[in-house]
Amino acid sequence: MSSPQDPARLDRIREKLALLRRLEAERGLGVVIGEPTPLEPIPDLPGVAEVYGLFGHVAGDNFRFEPPDEIRTPAAWAARTVNENDPMGSPLSVGHEVHSIPPRLRGEIRAGSPIYLDTENLDVYWMEPDDYVFQYEHPDEDVEFTVIAPDVATFFDEHVFGPGYPELVATVLGPGVRDERLRRGRHAGEYADNWRRLLIAADLSS
Repeated sequence: MSSPQDPARLDRIREKLALLRRLEAERGLGVVIGEPTPLEPIPDLPGVAEVYGLFGHVAGDNFRFEPPDEIRTPAAWAARTVNENDPMGSPLSVGHEVHSIPPRLRGEIRAGSPIYLDTENLDVYWMEPDDYVFQYEHPDEDVEFTVIAPDVATFFDEHVFGPGYPELVATVLGPGVRDERLRRGRHAGEYADNWRRLLIAADLSS
């Protein structure tokens, strides 16, 4: 099992990003892949800043991922607000779905429901927003959540830039969104999700 700071995994993510940038420049699918912005490591979150330092942000039709404000500097992490009443332990958002936001409003509304990072065990997980609210109101009740990856590096390598991406879409947005296809235009018959089309072009996913 690799560690959250596994250099080989970080190198693999870096190589995937270079390939995806090149293909996006050639094909113009409309995804955004930011340039690297190195971040100072956060000792409490091994591997997290190291991964986000490989890109400014990435965004496609369904998701937007960028460094949480709380990890942009060690001082920001030290000054973060921790809600002692949060039954989930004040997790960080590692990214957001944007599928629920109409395209014309995405310049005004940057993010929909978040995907979370457990700051204690470093799991990346998805929880329905209504379930999060329910947990606040009923902290003694069990609620469902789905662990997607054991750490941020694995999450990006396998589920954002790799073969697990379709399942990520299905988990967060539903199988109908995962399987949606374009009905017209030059990409008719292909997947509607431009990020998935780019991963397919890179032979990183199906």
